[in-house]
Amino acid sequence: MSTTGSAAAAGALPLVAYKRWRLRAGVSVDQVAGFVGTRIVPAYRALSGAVTLGLQADLDGATVLAVQRWVTREQRDQAMHGSAFEAWWAGYEPALVDWDELVEFVDEWETSEVPLPAA
Repeated sequence: MSTTGSAAAAGALPLVAYKRWRLRAGVSVDQVAGFVGTRIVPAYRALSGAVTLGLQADLDGATVLAVQRWVTREQRDQAMHGSAFEAWWAGYEPALVDWDELVEFVDEWETSEVPLPAA
């Protein structure tokens, strides 16, 4: 993973957040991917330009891993606080109700990049 822009120049490291979700009975990975592409990605684009979303499926197709890649932890924290976030959240909540019909929460964790020494 590489860093870009002034955040990298200042030494700030990217943050990656992972959430594992179990597909509900009768729900396919394609349905979840369609939902993420049409409802979740546009919502997060409206929240911040500092985040990129991804979706990965376990090989058995029973769970998916939702991935948020933030330019820095600070940019994530800034995007998720204040009155602008509260307004965004109010508009985003209906999508979460629909999301919960597709999947159930399993686990979540965050990582940050560990710089490796130059060879």
